[in-house]
Amino acid sequence: MYRLDISEYEQISIQQCFRILGKHPIYFVIPKRLEASVQSIEYIKEGKARYKAFDDAFFDDIMAYNRLLKYPGLYKSFLEYEFMLIYQLDAFVFKDELHYWCSQGNDTIGAPLFEGLISAKPDSSLIGQGNGGFCLRNIRNCYKIVTQFRKLKFTRTFEDDNRPFYINFYRYIKHQLIYIYSGYPFQPIINEDLFWAEVIPDNFPDFKVPGPAEAMKFSFEVNPDILFEMNQNELPFGCHAWWKYNLEFWVSHINKFGYNIKIN
Repeated sequence: MYRLDISEYEQISIQQCFRILGKHPIYFVIPKRLEASVQSIEYIKEGKARYKAFDDAFFDDIMAYNRLLKYPGLYKSFLEYEFMLIYQLDAFVFKDELHYWCSQGNDTIGAPLFEGLISAKPDSSLIGQGNGGFCLRNIRNCYKIVTQFRKLKFTRTFEDDNRPFYINFYRYIKHQLIYIYSGYPFQPIINEDLFWAEVIPDNFPDFKVPGPAEAMKFSFEVNPDILFEMNQNELPFGCHAWWKYNLEFWVSHINKFGYNIKIN
């Protein structure tokens, strides 16, 4: 949470988190500038949640947030726990399967990724998993990774037949070789979800990630209606960006919990 004035949809996401997962330890991750005012949040006042504050620079923009999720200090601060479920303010959880997913042996798991990522089309192919907006991570293994790596290779070409050759070539060169040095602010020029889902498994074979078939039982993001059909018309543990990708699909499922979301 990087601001206290949150939207109506974000309030629904938070309310659902505490409704379904309230028996588990819940922390708000905030910038230090909110440390005084965060005491006004009802869940913290009532002792239902705690918070951890990090440098304001980690909350300036999306790239800054990506640095936070690769920052050793984040994982170090939670080492008393085995797993963390990252639940951004645009996530939604349908059932408490947290213990089940912690028992599956994955070091990270998130929603399936389609070719084209956030620009994927309904007929795009699944290329992996790892969306970070609603994801589960093994804290100790992630901490070990971000405190020991020095140089990693990222060889995925991001080729797309619908893009001109020069665009594919540029993206290939951009991602072909990434030098990474541990510690802030030296970070890779890549989103944290792809960093954990692809770069780290490619360089650390013992870092376990699932395939898309397992990941779709955990979470949906892009193309939720397609994933719902692929998952035998069953909802996952949770989802991410529910009002960004096909809100019409999600409304009927979310309103079953007593919310009154309407499509204008």
